[in-house]
Amino acid sequence: MTVSPERRRCQSCLVYVLGDDSALNFELVEADGRAGVGCDIIDVRQCLDLSAVTESAKVRLCLRSGHAIEALDVKGIAGYFPFNEYRFTLIRYGALRLRGRIRLASLFALDCAQLFDARGVPIASESLMLLNVRGHGTSGSIQLVSLGLGERLLRSYPSIYSA
Repeated sequence: MTVSPERRRCQSCLVYVLGDDSALNFELVEADGRAGVGCDIIDVRQCLDLSAVTESAKVRLCLRSGHAIEALDVKGIAGYFPFNEYRFTLIRYGALRLRGRIRLASLFALDCAQLFDARGVPIASESLMLLNVRGHGTSGSIQLVSLGLGERLLRSYPSIYSA
């Protein structure tokens, strides 16, 4: 799929099934951009099925800085600087299927080898965390957030956010 610099990849589907050792690629372009504009998003209208994924063979989320900003002479994610708080919605779902009572974040591994801030400095996976955000009914989203923001949200709103 070809996308213009103004619009990121927005994959929309009814059901999305992931298994052991799956890999998903996400391009992050702009820290302040909406999902589907500032970053890629997978929009699952019905069920995101992770029941076949185990903690020993995680789904790898390959995060990389966007190509579109090279024309602006920005070496990484536009507007992303250390010590600020950021949030990227990567996956929205209508329902979520997991194997048992497992922590969602334990099913994913972040690959940040090609991820850089606005200065071109690598962003370490340890500075980021995945949150499951409960929506209405069974819907929700999986968001990539900066570590400080994630810890604060988990502490302040445990009925909405989980790791």
